This record gives sequence, C-alpha cells and structure tokens, in this order.
Amino acid sequence: MCYSEFNDILPAIAEMDADVMTIETSRSHMELLDAFVQFAYPNEIGQGVYDIHSPRIPDTNEMLTILKKALRHIPP
Repeated sequence: MCYSEFNDILPAIAEMDADVMTIETSRSHMELLDAFVQFAYPNEIGQGVYDIHSPRIPDTNEMLTILKKALRHIPP
C-alpha cells in the first residue's frame, strides 16, 4: 500500500482476507502503523523499511531502527 487514505480503507482490506498486507512506512516514519493500535488487523503486516521510489538505500542500522519502531505498533 502506498499513498492512500489508509485509515479509511483498513477495514475493507481486512475483509479481503489477504495473507499479508505490505505497506510503505519508511517515508512516513511508521506513522501509518498507528492505525493498528486502534484496529486489530487479523493477518500479517509487512512494513517497508526503505522507499522503493528513492535511489537511496538505508544502511543496516537505519533499517533496524525502523523495525524496532514498528514493533511498538504491531506484534512480531
């Protein structure tokens, strides 16, 4: 999921019964994951750790920091 009104469509996505939903979270600094504090998504979530639209690739420590921040919002 990239560039959408995520909170508005999250219940509809859950009804689709996808095994895994991947979302862009690196540019938003994990702000999109706040939605999962209020909505218990029933399936797996793959959060992006780098922006596929950018030529810049973050180093390992930066990606690890992003993943640790994600764990505050969603279970491992």
